[in-house]
Amino acid sequence: MAALALSAPGAAQRFHEPTKEELQMTSDPKAPGAPAVFLYREETTDNRNHYVSSYARIKVLTELGKEWATVEVPYIPGYTATPIIEGRTIHPDGTVIPLVGKAEDLLVFKTTKNHVKAAVFNLPSVEVGSILEYKWSIPLTGGRVSGVIGGEGEEEYYSSALASSIPEWEVQQPIYIHKAHFYYNPLTDIESDVLGNQVSHYIGGELANYLILTQRLPAGFQTTRSPKGDYTLDIQDVPAFQNEANAPPEKSLLYRVRFYYTPYLSAEVYWDNEIKRWSKELDQFADQTRVIKDAASQITAGADTAEAKARKLYDAVQALDNTDFTRAKSEAERQQLHLKKALKKAEDVWSEKSGSGNDIAALYLALARAAGLQADGLQVVDRNRRIFDPGFLSLQQLDSLLVVLHIDGKDIYLDPGEKLCPFGQLQWTHLLAGGLEENAKGPVYTPPNATKDAITARAADLTLDAQGGVAGTVKILMNGPAALHWRQLNLTTDLEEVKKQFNESLRGLLPPGVSGEVAGFQGLDTSAGYLSAAVKVAGQLGNSTGKRLLVPAFFFSTGAHAQFVSEEKREAAVDLHYAEQVIDDAVYHLPAGFTVESAPQPAQLPWPDHATLVVKTAPGPGTIDIRHTFARFFVFLDPKEYPALRDYYQKIAASDQQQLVLAPAAAGAAGN
Repeated sequence: MAALALSAPGAAQRFHEPTKEELQMTSDPKAPGAPAVFLYREETTDNRNHYVSSYARIKVLTELGKEWATVEVPYIPGYTATPIIEGRTIHPDGTVIPLVGKAEDLLVFKTTKNHVKAAVFNLPSVEVGSILEYKWSIPLTGGRVSGVIGGEGEEEYYSSALASSIPEWEVQQPIYIHKAHFYYNPLTDIESDVLGNQVSHYIGGELANYLILTQRLPAGFQTTRSPKGDYTLDIQDVPAFQNEANAPPEKSLLYRVRFYYTPYLSAEVYWDNEIKRWSKELDQFADQTRVIKDAASQITAGADTAEAKARKLYDAVQALDNTDFTRAKSEAERQQLHLKKALKKAEDVWSEKSGSGNDIAALYLALARAAGLQADGLQVVDRNRRIFDPGFLSLQQLDSLLVVLHIDGKDIYLDPGEKLCPFGQLQWTHLLAGGLEENAKGPVYTPPNATKDAITARAADLTLDAQGGVAGTVKILMNGPAALHWRQLNLTTDLEEVKKQFNESLRGLLPPGVSGEVAGFQGLDTSAGYLSAAVKVAGQLGNSTGKRLLVPAFFFSTGAHAQFVSEEKREAAVDLHYAEQVIDDAVYHLPAGFTVESAPQPAQLPWPDHATLVVKTAPGPGTIDIRHTFARFFVFLDPKEYPALRDYYQKIAASDQQQLVLAPAAAGAAGN
């Protein structure tokens, strides 16, 4: 019991007296322009002494850097012990302003829709030049321990003695770090002293006694394990994380160390065994019971081909209540409606006509098999959250259940759990996504999309006046991921909010000085065909110079990403989500008495195996039709290929700067 008495405060980090150089710092040559820098930070997870803690010293260099005075604590009332908080602010002249108050009074809870987003406290009297110093510690109190022989006191003792935590070290931060120290002791005092490391861990119902780690760190640094079994990382000069646009998810790029328990040490053995275990669990849920067989028979009645059956089944499950887009019933509601506490089989989902996206995907798998189709489940990452890491031996990284049909020698990938996702297509977050597939050996990846399944076509009918004013209509057609975005938004909000957000998206599409407002949609509540939006536009488009009128030749923003044009270097891979084709067609009705003096010439701008741009013009009586078609076939691009990408987008940007020059007919004739 005496060993347990050592609490977090007893092991507390003493505050450091700042040096004269630290107090006088006004900038940092290692981090030019930085709003603030970490002089030192430390994270500790000590399961032997039952606490986690974080310590930091931060130098504030600009007004923006004062935001680092707000400190987040991973504290959830009722689930962890109350944190112990210490802190102070040191002004450049050495004046110390301590943080005063109890944690209960200092912590502020930021909430989002009734969910606690963060528990934070604020350091006092912060100004540019201040040094912020703080430490928070959370004692680990443990949970309920069953099977203990003895009285209530012994149960509480073992609960406390086995209290532990598994850390994830976020080594990289939004600001520069001069020095950092991380420490993890995974063994509780009972594991170290009493049971000889024999406390068992279970992951997914499997015995998982191997503690391993994955790490992404700068060259020259690595986590070390001592003979006692604890882990340490000392690191310095960690650059600030730069959140580049059009990049993979942040957590896949950060320098970090992740610890976890696993049943197997070898990746090959792990994935081989986990595919078998996961497949068995999925097959049990997707069991073809009498209810499922009867449903499959009724749904596919009249279908004369395997694909026709598959489509009918897909439409049937898509029509069910998908609680990913509505709301799952609470336990009390389920009890009041005399429903099962949990959905244990696919037939439960069918009987209730409701379930999560993964439940509905498993139901489709069961129905497809019951209809005689060859079908396998496929569990993949959500690419909007993370990139699949086959070296991370955990199924926790896999989010979404898909189904792959094997029909007439071809594979058809389906996303039944994504409401309004068309048959034969995947939500973009599931394209090129890694995961597990039944009857496959080792991890697999889903295919990319075809550009025909991601088309956006924009047709503008515009009337110009002699001063460069414009008015007209725009019709926007879209399928694939772009259409799915607006269709799913319509499921979770009202039509007015959809219109509001669509109008906001038009700002980046229309030229400066021109505004647009959507008049209505067609195809918003169905996955069939194209989603259509009708838009009214008006504003000042052209500029008058002398007798001539200069008008942007290409009415729409073409998607030539500005950062690719302006940024010379790039650290992260480029991720543009999916391949696509964008067709822009603008018909200009010329002002009375004006004619076209010059216009873009027909042109092609290819980037072999990556993208192509085609420009066409068609003059007519009092009009000119300018078409701009861009097709991009790649999704990911390695940073080493960035110079080629930037060069290509610079060429597109130069082409897009072309103008349509209009002049009075007499002047135009004279010019010719």
